[in-house]
Amino acid sequence: MNNKKQNFKDFCKAWILKYGYAVILTIIVFLVDCIVYWLTRGIAKNFKVFDFTIHGFDDKVPLLKIFFIPYFLAYPYWFIAPIIAAKNKKRFCNWFIAVLISFFIVAIIYCFMPTTISRPIDEMLASNNPIDNFIGRFYLFDGGYVPFGCFPSIHCLLSAFCYLGIRGQKNIHIVNRIGILIMDILILLATQFTKQHYIVDLISSVFLAEITFFICNKFNWGAKLENLINKIENKFKTKQVKTEEQTTET
Repeated sequence: MNNKKQNFKDFCKAWILKYGYAVILTIIVFLVDCIVYWLTRGIAKNFKVFDFTIHGFDDKVPLLKIFFIPYFLAYPYWFIAPIIAAKNKKRFCNWFIAVLISFFIVAIIYCFMPTTISRPIDEMLASNNPIDNFIGRFYLFDGGYVPFGCFPSIHCLLSAFCYLGIRGQKNIHIVNRIGILIMDILILLATQFTKQHYIVDLISSVFLAEITFFICNKFNWGAKLENLINKIENKFKTKQVKTEEQTTET
C-alpha cells in the first residue's frame, strides 16, 4: 500500500515537473482571454458598431440548439488540448506567444471596430420551453441585444489554436489528434448554429491563428520563454536530487 502511494506521488511529481509549465501558461491564456473580452466592452461603447452580416448566407443559418453542447464544452477543451500539445516544449512556447499576439490584435479590433450580431433573444425568452429560456438568458448575459467582440471570434480563435498545437505532432497519439480535430470542427460549427457569430468571424479567427502561429514557429519567438522554463525546471530537478540524496543518507 505504501509502495503504491509512493509510486503515485512520484508520478505526480514527474508529471508536474514535465507539464507544470503548460498548466501555468494555459491559465494565463484563460486570464488574458477574460481581460480582452470583458475589458474591451467598456471602450467599444464609444465607437460605431459594425454589422458584418452576409445577407443570403448568415441570415439563412438556422439555430440548432444541440450545438450549444460543443459551444460550452469549448471551455474545458481549451484547457485540456494545450496540455496534450505540451509534449513539444519548443512548439508550445511558440504557441503561447502566438496566442498572446493574436489576443493583442483582437483587443485592438474589439476596441476600435466593434462588431455585433442579431440573435433571437425575444423569441427564446417568450418560449415556454426551459431550454429556450436558458438560451435567451445566456444571450442576455453574453452581450445582450447589441453584443460586442464578434469579429474575430475568440471562441473560434482559441479552438483553432488548440488544433494547431497538436497538428503534425507524431509523438501525440493519433486518437488524441483526431479527437481534437473533431472537437475543433464541432466548436467552429457551434459558433454558427448557436447564432453567436457570423461566418466572417469564423474565417478571420482561423486565418489569424494560422498566420500568428506560422510566424512564431518560423522565427522561434518563444525561444526566450523556453530557455526560462528550462532554467526553472533545472533548478527544481537539482533541488529534488539533493533532497533524495539527503533522504537516502538518513
